[in-house]
Amino acid sequence: MKPFSKWTIEAVEEQFNLTCSQEHPRMTEWLTLHAVPEEDKQRLPLQALQQKLLNHVYDWNEQELIVYFIAPLLHLVDFEQEHYHPFFQREISVKYHNEILSGVVDCVIAQGKRSPKRPFFFLQEYKKEHDSSNDPLGQLMIAMVAAQQLNQHQHPVYGAYVIGRYWHFVLLDGLEYAVHTGFNASKEEIQAIFGVLKNTKAIIDKILQESKATL
Repeated sequence: MKPFSKWTIEAVEEQFNLTCSQEHPRMTEWLTLHAVPEEDKQRLPLQALQQKLLNHVYDWNEQELIVYFIAPLLHLVDFEQEHYHPFFQREISVKYHNEILSGVVDCVIAQGKRSPKRPFFFLQEYKKEHDSSNDPLGQLMIAMVAAQQLNQHQHPVYGAYVIGRYWHFVLLDGLEYAVHTGFNASKEEIQAIFGVLKNTKAIIDKILQESKATL
């Protein structure tokens, strides 16, 4: 089967019978009750990151966007926990019926000590605006479908794709997915992005607690 980088959202919808939900309650819950950074140790670095983005967003390539903005933001959120970690440029592979879904993902928050084992949240980074040869939503969605298979449909899979300053959060729940219209990291909406990422940590922690309770 073709790698993640070759998938479009249309192809993913048709292959896996997915439908887009305009108002998904889990998406609403995920994007509300933001954990606004109130302490200087969070607020001041967030402001510095935002200023760096404003100064360089037109010039950065994808790798520079990752190194200078996305990775420091994820570090500020603190996804490096005892039972899950961020992994960059890792391959995800799973058997789906008689085929293999496989590809390299830019970033995934997952269980696993040395390699991602149980994915919870994906992040795909792009600098350029969407064009005919580049479908970030399709590439993200096929990775999330693969994660759904790995996780045996036990919980929704969360993700986001980034185009320059714009963050689009995506949720896959069963055969339904939802896409947020996007937050602008160069404006006050950077606090909303921070809040959603913090909410993601809380969701992962709850999933792990529930999993432990059923053992």
